[in-house]
Formats: sequence, C-alpha cells, structure tokens
Amino acid sequence: MAATFHDYPRPVAGGELDTVRALLHDLRQPLAAILLLSGAEGGDNARKMNLIEGQARWLAELVEAVLSDASDDDVESIDLTTVVRRATERAQVTASCPIKIDVVGAPQAWARPVALGRALSCVLDNAVRAAGEEGHVTVAVHTDGAGVHVTVRDDGPGLGRIASVTSLGLTTTRAMVAACKGSFRLYTADEGGVVADITLAPVSDREALPALPTLQVVAS
Repeated sequence: MAATFHDYPRPVAGGELDTVRALLHDLRQPLAAILLLSGAEGGDNARKMNLIEGQARWLAELVEAVLSDASDDDVESIDLTTVVRRATERAQVTASCPIKIDVVGAPQAWARPVALGRALSCVLDNAVRAAGEEGHVTVAVHTDGAGVHVTVRDDGPGLGRIASVTSLGLTTTRAMVAACKGSFRLYTADEGGVVADITLAPVSDREALPALPTLQVVAS
C-alpha cells in the first residue's frame, strides 16, 4: 500500500508558508557545512567531528519539528544565550566573514527553540551574504521595555541591494517568529547595513508581545 504525505501550508501574516519548501530551504546550510567539514584536509579532526555532530543534530531537530508540527506546541522558557550561540556556531562554518556575539546579561524569553533557531539561521544567512568576505556580522541580545531583542546586524550595502537566493528566507523567518509569539522588524541602520530585530516576550511577562506586528520591513 502506498503511503501518501499531505503538506498543509501554514498560515502566516501576509500569506501561507509551504512547510516542505521551507524545510528544504533550511536544510541547505547544515548540509553544506557537513560537506565542507567532511572534505576539509588537516586541522583538528576532533573539532571537525564535533562540528559535524552539531550540524547533524540540528538537521534531526529540523525534520522532527516539521514532522511533529512542533509549531502547534506552546512556547517555553528558553536561555537565549544558548540558542544564539548554537545558531551562530552553525552559521560560522560556512560564513565568509566573522560573526560576533554580544549578549548583555543572561536573558530568558518565551519561544520555541527550533522555531527561533530557524529564524536566526535565515537572518544570519542573509546577513553573511550581505556583508561579504570583507564584512562583519554581529548578533546581539538585550532587553528593554518592549521585550527581549535578538538583533542580527551586517555592514553590507543595505535593503534590496543584494540578490536574493530564494524568496523563502523572510517568509520562513516571519512564520517562525510568529510561532514564538514574537515580532520581527527588518530595517536599514543609520550607519549602513541591515538590522534584523526579533523581539520576544521576557519570561517575567509572557503576555507582553502577541499583539505586536509580526513583520515590519523598513526601507530607507
């Protein structure tokens, strides 16, 4: 008997997310990282194996989250520092420029770990491509009256000035942030480059953010 798999597009602000295409989009970077690490000669083999294991675990988490439709689960209290560091370590393997982490305090927020990791991977991929080999990317975490912010900043040419590989990056980011009951803002920084700002509800105030707009793209 043949098995049939039905993919049900997931509603997001401004449209629907094709979950299979979004998953395939998100699988590209960890697969590229594994191929790069496995083909590299010399170096610290133990470290390479640890990095490959980390990418493989992330692949398994991505697939399991989609198969179990984990976005229907409730948000949970997470350590943002851990999620940010893991996403950055995964992205750095294939990045052509350095990625710096700047975390203030020990921020805790409400989110879905895999969904937030997917959102961060998407914006990091965009930021690294925008920055180029001579550029820089910074991931920062801070808290203010609006909530807990995870920002990814690059020093590239700005919004709309680099070619998009696919149209799924922002759509996936928007859907994953919405699954975390957070908001997402993308804008050109005053000093140039682009800032992607994911805002989440702090653990101390779970109901602070669901009413905020899910996506804002501000062009300058």
